[in-house]
Amino acid sequence: MGAFGGFGTGRVAPSLNAVGALIEPSRGLIELYYSADVMNDAIDRLAEVGAATVRVDAGRWTPDSALDELAKALKFPDHFGRNMDALADCLFEVVSGEYGFAGTATRRVLAIYQFEAFAIGFPERSAMLVSALYESAIVALKLGAPFLVLLQSDDPDLHLAPVGATMIGWNRAEFQRSRRS
Repeated sequence: MGAFGGFGTGRVAPSLNAVGALIEPSRGLIELYYSADVMNDAIDRLAEVGAATVRVDAGRWTPDSALDELAKALKFPDHFGRNMDALADCLFEVVSGEYGFAGTATRRVLAIYQFEAFAIGFPERSAMLVSALYESAIVALKLGAPFLVLLQSDDPDLHLAPVGATMIGWNRAEFQRSRRS
């Protein structure tokens, strides 16, 4: 599939309320995608309602490089401590709008491509990362500034552990396994 894929058309749109404000994608605050085209289409539709997107490729991440890549992409400050606690702190500052996204967007999307490579290679670290991202997305909702995480996987059978009691599931267009092939 490759990082970032092409831009598809005619795909399922994220959920929007009556005034067009971004609530969440079709299934949750963190959502899995198989097709980069389907994910890119969702990003395009989110952009139509004012969401800013940061895209990163996890295809070659190690535990250390994942932190470095996220820090660079989300413009973490120089004092970032390069550990999971520091990541959680910086993500809180991202969702509160201190840095991370260009402009003044109050709707934010973090798109991570080829996440399966990291999730399969480093399952414990990827679970910690997904948990930190999910907690940040919850805080963002409380602040009234949605933060969504879209995870693209070239593995159609990727299964991520739940965060607390919340399942990290596939998007509505690819929820059925038969649509991920």
